[in-house]
Amino acid sequence: MMAFGRSLLSFVCIAPVAFAFNNIPFRNLHRKVHLAPSNAVVGNTLDGVDVTVKATELDDSLGLSPEEKTVVNIHRVCSPSVVYVTSVLSSSSPVSTRTRRGRKKAESNNSQKQENKLPNGMSLGSGSGFVIDSEGYIVTNYHVVQRAYESNQAVLQYEKFWDDLAKNTTKNIKDKLSFSNSNVVDNVEGVLNRTVNAITGRENNETEVLPVGVFVRFGENGETDGSVTSYYYCEIVDVKKELDIAVLKIMESSDKMNNLLKPMEYGSSSNLVVGQSLLAIGNPFGLDRTITSGLVSATGRSVTGVAGNQIKNCIQTDCAINPGNSGGPLLNLKGEVVGVNTMIISASGSSSGIGFAVPGDSVKESADKIIELDKQRRLRNAKRKGRGWLGAAVATSSLEESLRKRLISSLKQNKNSDEVVGAFITSIDTKSPLMSQEGVSTTSITNGNVQIGDRIVSVGGNAIENAEAFVTEMKGRVEGENLSLTIENVSGERRVVYVTLGQIPL
Repeated sequence: MMAFGRSLLSFVCIAPVAFAFNNIPFRNLHRKVHLAPSNAVVGNTLDGVDVTVKATELDDSLGLSPEEKTVVNIHRVCSPSVVYVTSVLSSSSPVSTRTRRGRKKAESNNSQKQENKLPNGMSLGSGSGFVIDSEGYIVTNYHVVQRAYESNQAVLQYEKFWDDLAKNTTKNIKDKLSFSNSNVVDNVEGVLNRTVNAITGRENNETEVLPVGVFVRFGENGETDGSVTSYYYCEIVDVKKELDIAVLKIMESSDKMNNLLKPMEYGSSSNLVVGQSLLAIGNPFGLDRTITSGLVSATGRSVTGVAGNQIKNCIQTDCAINPGNSGGPLLNLKGEVVGVNTMIISASGSSSGIGFAVPGDSVKESADKIIELDKQRRLRNAKRKGRGWLGAAVATSSLEESLRKRLISSLKQNKNSDEVVGAFITSIDTKSPLMSQEGVSTTSITNGNVQIGDRIVSVGGNAIENAEAFVTEMKGRVEGENLSLTIENVSGERRVVYVTLGQIPL
């Protein structure tokens, strides 16, 4: 019986079924999260603005119970951050070849993007997503944008092949033939470039728009221009196939999006317990910002993702999850994201009370890294200094809690102080500034360099309580900055390390 259950689960994850509702295709992959106590306060801080809403603030004449008030307020606060995600293969953009006609049509396509219209073409998949950063970053499922991602990657690889061919050919000619006149070399290079442009359909080295566009909308009727719903063009920043997540970035001017970009907060998925309440918000069958409720049916489930690997610690829930919910958030009763709806088990393709969500802790860790690297890449392209890089990883979430408890227990046995603060170092990159002898200096308190397992208890004279405080502190540091770190080992001995922060590797 167990073998059959695992086989069925794997089948549903690997081979999602496509559905259509009003000509909109969806997939039945989903995730879930669990809910906190029913008397909780719903709250977030969005760009410094407190949007906390208390259940007691609803009109008593409605006759709602405290639990109902909480759910109502969570929907009011959180649903504006949930988006509908769709990808479109434009009828104007050829995939395998690019012609002059195709280029002119693509320019028409760009004007549609600027007017926030959905271009004409074939839909390649739709689902849900949610805002996680005020600069326009959105998390969704990888399988929601998988066909768009793979199509665009194929075109980029095609372009790269011809570009590399032109460069390598030019280099070989230069190496094998000796021209005294530099103009001859330039002429040869020009002929090669024009030949490549003719083969690929490019003119003047201008890059054609990618064939598949990804778009999001913030509710069917919430944000419109007149009677027309606005769609915003997105870049697929990066994907994490192993977790079935993708990070998108809205390419609209941030000034126009300030009222829409309300980041959602994460809660702890590792602290969920069976029986806790959960809420799922998404766009099942294209019905914007639909909310459903349920429980944590089980934790620690392993399911097979689209990459063929086992996604561990998934949350099983009985929240109604249907095609179109994929990529939407699962929330606790604080309105915090504890998972991303990603798949279901169902004979009919619709909700049967068995849904799964990728754990929010894993999603946050991966998405934060993707977003940070993308921000640094954009700063570097703009010739601006980015965030400083230390090259040391610290324990977070459940690992940090486990290490802290273990150390406190050890200190009590040795009758030492049981106060344990700081961020636990779990690894140091081989190219970290900490590995450079020029960047490491120690005080007379102890000899030796930073070791894995040490704790960073101070940065630049500012006390560090935990990993979260360390990450927050480092976000304000820039590359090239000279910084002092106070390190404490398991014996309680402290030393000061001086380091010059490097440039984040991309």
